[in-house]
Amino acid sequence: MARRISSSTQALLGLLSIEPMSGYDLRQNIRASVGHIWSESYGQIYPNLKKLAAAGFVSAKEEKQQGKPRRHIYSITQKGREQLTAWLGRPPQPEVPRNEMLLKLFFGSQVPAAILIAYVERMVVEHRALLEKLTRIEREEIAEQRHRPEAPFWRMTARYGQFEMKAHLRWAEETLATLRQLDKQQKKHPASKKEKLDARQ
Repeated sequence: MARRISSSTQALLGLLSIEPMSGYDLRQNIRASVGHIWSESYGQIYPNLKKLAAAGFVSAKEEKQQGKPRRHIYSITQKGREQLTAWLGRPPQPEVPRNEMLLKLFFGSQVPAAILIAYVERMVVEHRALLEKLTRIEREEIAEQRHRPEAPFWRMTARYGQFEMKAHLRWAEETLATLRQLDKQQKKHPASKKEKLDARQ
């Protein structure tokens, strides 16, 4: 049974080990906590919760809401904790890297540098925002719950994200300097691109 439980499903077990939650709560919690390292959509969460319930790893109960439909609150069972512990004891699977921006940059000689500059600049904006979010999470939310046994481990993952974003931003600074120099050269010699393409035909 353990082999058929995906990492996505195990992540839900991990979150439910912190406290009981609804599917909506899980999605919000993912965004606020592990979103920078693991992402799940509503389309993944609810089917996986049903699988966990069917396997006896979580239990569910209905909770009334004033003026709203009832919601299901899921709690991890003892069997679920044993499953989570077993999963944590197995080495992580190798990651399969996929980065479309870097793939396009690899083939960047085929387009004007200005196009690639826009891609990297957008990445800078996104990564700065994420860095600020992770820094805030560490200084405020994790600090407020520093008495919890999970707090040191939450801080480790937040710090990983911070270091990663800082490295990406340093790379982007260097890359943008190179791309802007190429952009100047292309604008200074606009015919060179066309000549290059004609030579290949």
